[in-house]
Amino acid sequence: MVKLAIHEHAPASEIDDATAMEQFQKQWQTYQKLVDADALSHREVGDRLHEALAAIGKPFSILDIACGDAGEIQHALAGTKARHYHGIDLSEPALELAAKNLEDAPFEVELDHGDYVEAVERRPEPVDVAWCGLSIHHLKTDRKRDLLAALRKSTASFVMIYEPTLKPGETRDAYVERFRAVNRPAWTFLDDEEWRQISTHVAECDLPETDETWLALGREAGFAKATETFHDRTDFYSIYRYDV
Repeated sequence: MVKLAIHEHAPASEIDDATAMEQFQKQWQTYQKLVDADALSHREVGDRLHEALAAIGKPFSILDIACGDAGEIQHALAGTKARHYHGIDLSEPALELAAKNLEDAPFEVELDHGDYVEAVERRPEPVDVAWCGLSIHHLKTDRKRDLLAALRKSTASFVMIYEPTLKPGETRDAYVERFRAVNRPAWTFLDDEEWRQISTHVAECDLPETDETWLALGREAGFAKATETFHDRTDFYSIYRYDV
């Protein structure tokens, strides 16, 4: 059963549905090309997440932060003891796709349209596990810490995130230059406009942290253990696990 909970954060009169849908479709098509090409190591990351969830020996609930269309998480949850799934995303079109992808799921599904930081902070009861892929890096360092602290209070077992990582001593500007130098020649499946979208997004929106900082943020948030469990082949992204 899918329960779609809508929480709007702007008056309806301020939202241009046609423009929003057009922007979503363009960005989603580009992102889907990255997923299909496994350019961001989604397959191995999905396998690592599945292994962690399959190791839970009792029925569990999971919070999926910035869940998108839930296309990846449904595979990670297959064959596990998941009993309740709660996905949060700012994109209502993405959540509509998630509802379709999860309509036959053997567990209860709740989809929440809204800001995930606010949604985590207002959770009335804890979940067993929380997951976020490629989204927390959009927050400034203090807000990353605040979110992890909120997750520490609302998660009973562990949190896993998959996020971009700076090399030791690397600045954000140097990271952007490295991203462009490495990926433009490799991502030949993107046309010039699609590459411009990705490159601009990384330069304007991405706020990666060093491995040391990602781990320290987890400890500062109150988690008992913080570990890096995976570093992708492109040397840009890592999975971090924070255990309660």
